[in-house]
Amino acid sequence: MLPIIDRYILREVTRSFLAIMTVLMLIVVSQSYIRILQDAVAGTISNEVMTRLLGLEVLQVLGPVTPPTFFFAILYTLGRMYRDSEMTALAAGGVGLARIYRAFALVAVPVALLVAWFTLSLVPWVNANKAEIMQQQKAESTELGMAVAGRFNEFSQGELVFYVEKMSEDKRRMRNVFVQNRQHGKLGLITATEGYQHTDPDTGNLYLVLTRGHRYEGTPGHNDYAVGDFDKYAILIDQRDQVGDKLPNKAIPSRDLFDAEELDLRSELEYRFMFPVAVLVFTILSVPLSKSMPREGIYGRLLLALLCYFLFLNLQAVSGDWMVSGVTPAWMGRWWVHPFMLLLGGAVMLYKSPRMFRVLRRRLWSRAA
Repeated sequence: MLPIIDRYILREVTRSFLAIMTVLMLIVVSQSYIRILQDAVAGTISNEVMTRLLGLEVLQVLGPVTPPTFFFAILYTLGRMYRDSEMTALAAGGVGLARIYRAFALVAVPVALLVAWFTLSLVPWVNANKAEIMQQQKAESTELGMAVAGRFNEFSQGELVFYVEKMSEDKRRMRNVFVQNRQHGKLGLITATEGYQHTDPDTGNLYLVLTRGHRYEGTPGHNDYAVGDFDKYAILIDQRDQVGDKLPNKAIPSRDLFDAEELDLRSELEYRFMFPVAVLVFTILSVPLSKSMPREGIYGRLLLALLCYFLFLNLQAVSGDWMVSGVTPAWMGRWWVHPFMLLLGGAVMLYKSPRMFRVLRRRLWSRAA
């Protein structure tokens, strides 16, 4: 059974963690819902997949959101304990920093392992499902089966507009078709007796095939129109990329990245490891960063911690670009960010606490002597 001091600290940190996580998740869910709703209004996605995408968005941010949440939970808890002189009372009772770190290690290690599962397993699975949903939505948006007879139908982001007088029940055949499309900067108008959809079995490209019709092509305002008759005419609706089935890097399972030689894939793998390691790094930094005098405000320290974490996020993004472009050596990868943050945090705390700097310097001199 844990000592009462450890249980007290862990209980306070857990309360702060749950409160901060609830607020952050509400913000993330609200922003994700607005973005998904905008895509639905624009017609990029259907209403049926909105709930699925929103759920996947929530799962996707669990890994990146947990480290800063845990970091600020420790800062807030210890800052309050310093403000209320609880840390002073604990120090007078013989509870030193080693005991405080031990209490946090009991929860930091499980949290780091949980974040590792999020970023190494859950997030790639979520990204793969999102990519599959968006691919399906793109395919459905180009299907002529969504067309409605008796009205103008728009496809290919407005590049293709056509009107169908009648359609068969299975929407495979069309009668009396009027088409407007733009190719190579020229506007084309086509009238045809019949039309149907055709998918090339070799390339997967989607075509609208028209039969027995007329085509007019030219530039509006000029008299250089070309007029022609045809028995069969095919219009490319959607060009399917043959490598489109390839998963994006963020959706590739982590087990497939361990043996990768490409720098972008190695960078992606190291990126996924950065979040669980960040839990441990910022747990180390949180204890000295939260130190304050009794009755001193804790918000100044929280602002400093917020700046430190924003710096970490920027270095996290820059490190990937530097690794792929060759600015930093491949063997260094992105791992240098965490030692840099530890050194920077230590330097800031020595600057903010001259007494700690004098004690450390005196101990180093005594050992050297």
